[in-house]
Amino acid sequence: MFTEYKQSWTMFRGNVHRTGTAKTKPLTKPLLYWTIELGPMISSPVFEQGFLYIATLTGRIFCLDILRREIKWHQNMGSPIVSSPLIMDDMMICATFDSWINNDFSKNNFVFSLDKNDGNVIWKVQITGDIFSSPCPIGNDIVLGSLDHNMYLLNPKGAIVWKYETDGQIWSSPSYYDNMLYFGSDDGFIYSVSSNGSLKWKSKLNGRVRSSSPCLSKDLLFIGTHEGGMYCLDRIDGSIKWDKTILKPVLSSPLLVKDRIIFGTSDCRLYCFNLEGSKIWEFETGGKIWSSPSTSEYDKLLFFGGLDSFIYGINSDTGKQEWKFPTMGSIDSSPCLADGMLFIGSRDGILYCFERYRDPTYIC
Repeated sequence: MFTEYKQSWTMFRGNVHRTGTAKTKPLTKPLLYWTIELGPMISSPVFEQGFLYIATLTGRIFCLDILRREIKWHQNMGSPIVSSPLIMDDMMICATFDSWINNDFSKNNFVFSLDKNDGNVIWKVQITGDIFSSPCPIGNDIVLGSLDHNMYLLNPKGAIVWKYETDGQIWSSPSYYDNMLYFGSDDGFIYSVSSNGSLKWKSKLNGRVRSSSPCLSKDLLFIGTHEGGMYCLDRIDGSIKWDKTILKPVLSSPLLVKDRIIFGTSDCRLYCFNLEGSKIWEFETGGKIWSSPSTSEYDKLLFFGGLDSFIYGINSDTGKQEWKFPTMGSIDSSPCLADGMLFIGSRDGILYCFERYRDPTYIC
């Protein structure tokens, strides 16, 4: 089995740079390991020390024991959850999007912390807007955005330390590098804000930044826009190095692997560019791609879900499909890769778990 490996995927996109990569064993020829019906999922799963954490549109949080293939605990928060969880120390942090299903704009949204071991509520803090943005850790603190136009920083006890207001809703999940936060807004700007809440720079793009989140390298930042654009900016000063026009919205967060940036779009295509902005390949699916691609640093395959209900495995070098798996619902959720396994949720209510192929002669 997979228990000799100890890699984790504790947040949306796997790390604070939101690169979508993990140091985990390759998943060549993924094999179905387990499915379990939990409820429709848009939120992306996270994994640590053999346990998977996932939230549903019905407001439930589950902790799954992957080795035993059973539910360890679950908690009902009472409001839809589309934000992906964050595992930080002994806490699981997540947030609600109350108007997603019930169309209730009563400002009844919370950022909350659960004990990751038993699911008990540690704290929750009310936020005036729905929350799509997934939390990011900054040392012992947590940052995430809200549709009330604000980026919030909370301390480990759930107290709001500061908030930074933009002129638009914040759907984008923040990323972090060298004491700086990066996030997009519906006002059409990408922001660089210090961990103390002060603005360093902001750059105007061609339109709203929705669920695409900034992907960071040492010197560069990559981000997509709802109006159809992929941008490469200088991470230090915010200057635009290049941009590409896409015919439909880019809601997928970019994947940075080796010297390539890869992202899905609402024109049903996955695109691959080099870091200088030249297109290397594109791959067409049967539906829009809102899921963000993920991969192991040691693998040639990247994985993502489509609104055509399929999970895809694409060769990142060639752009050719090498694996495909059908589900029964659209997939917004982005893959979690850890311990040589692949986890992804679907709107069909099923969590899909895959393990890596083993040679039949291999002895665990």
